[in-house]
Amino acid sequence: MRRNTIILLIVAIALGAYVYWGEIQGGKKRAQEKAQAEKLFHVEKDSINHIIIDKHGHIFEFKKENGSWQILQPVKTDADESPISSLLYNIKDLKKIRTFKAPKKDLVKYGLDDQNCIVLRFSGKGIPELKIKIGDNTPVGGNVFVTQNDSEVVIVASSLKNNVSKSLFDWRDKKALHFEKDKIREFTLKNPYGKFHFVKDGRNWKITEPIQTKGENSTINSVLNKLEYGRIRSVAAEQAKNLSRYGLSHPAYRLDLFAGKEKARMGVSFSAPMHADVIYGKDDARPHIFTVDTFFVRPFKKKLFDFRSKKIAEFDRNKAKRINLLYKSNLMIFEKDSSNNWHLSTGEKAKNWKITNILSAVNNLKASSFVNDHPKYLNQYGLLNPVGRIEVFADNEKLVELEIGKKKNDKLVYARNPLMKSVVTIKASELDRLFPKKEDLLEAKPKKEVQKKTKSNSLKAKKK
Repeated sequence: MRRNTIILLIVAIALGAYVYWGEIQGGKKRAQEKAQAEKLFHVEKDSINHIIIDKHGHIFEFKKENGSWQILQPVKTDADESPISSLLYNIKDLKKIRTFKAPKKDLVKYGLDDQNCIVLRFSGKGIPELKIKIGDNTPVGGNVFVTQNDSEVVIVASSLKNNVSKSLFDWRDKKALHFEKDKIREFTLKNPYGKFHFVKDGRNWKITEPIQTKGENSTINSVLNKLEYGRIRSVAAEQAKNLSRYGLSHPAYRLDLFAGKEKARMGVSFSAPMHADVIYGKDDARPHIFTVDTFFVRPFKKKLFDFRSKKIAEFDRNKAKRINLLYKSNLMIFEKDSSNNWHLSTGEKAKNWKITNILSAVNNLKASSFVNDHPKYLNQYGLLNPVGRIEVFADNEKLVELEIGKKKNDKLVYARNPLMKSVVTIKASELDRLFPKKEDLLEAKPKKEVQKKTKSNSLKAKKK
């Protein structure tokens, strides 16, 4: 009995080994062999570094140099990596759908004769030059005829023909300027409104020309973002022989970018809108003139007001320990205790969320306009003896000060941060947020306390 059990166990193990190695692993191997047999080419895409496409006598030649693809023919320029990558994936993954013999004289039936076919050649590291002719689309099925040896026709997916049938503009790089945005430390922009110089200060931008002030990060970054992600529409000329013809001898927009510690300079120019709203552009480093649409230059067409920060009283709200509110000769002083609760200096408990709202209103306050960056006299703005003043302190350190002047009109009032010096206007509607009524800022007193005070006042009245 024991002997029979051992024999059955050995048979089971042998059967399991057969199933695993013969069926499971063998099945995987057969599937891999089948997949390899179906492939038209046995190459890795990253090994290919040279491509030639002959489209009825129009030659496109590409070469990978220093990790980037270049167009060598019909012009020497940078290539767009995306269509090249698409073609390489296509070559690597291309499968034979059907194969059949055909004499050379019959190749014309499939568009594979020398006069009608597209010839693709490629080579690379460990890859000798491989050649394939691409002919007509199949009558049904959305595929295409190809041949490698003029005696055997293979049907493959038409994506190969689509990939090699692109125009020069499809193949070429479409960036207006090549640069690495994160390395730009400063740049200059000239536009119809003037000249502006921007310098990176940590994560933020500051303006150093025409005035020195904080920059509006989102607006300034949008200039660099457009240059990085925007794409040209067409190439107007391969050689810039006549800049004035394209409005580039005196461009409407000029950008000079400075990268890294060495401040390596790169520049690009754009014309004003010309016929049919076409704008011409020229990168200093490349010979061709390109076109963009009017939307492309929209981030460049800004005034000083657009580029500068509109916040006039920024500070760290978390550091606030005391706030002085003076409005129309009425002064209220609020202090934060060790439990982070706010109290009026006379002892009444304030509504914490109301004080937080005031601090937020001050911190987020934006100028509606910049009236005078270097005022000689403040009286004309009502700022010599301000109508209102807000001071925020962290212990004994003043975090921010805001002065409110007279009304400019029904919608705007003058204001100033003494540290910034500039006189600005703010919306008159902001005053309600900056200077709430005293009763709205304080917590309601408990009813018992109110009743006690009422009785006390009654007794005092009777004694009198």
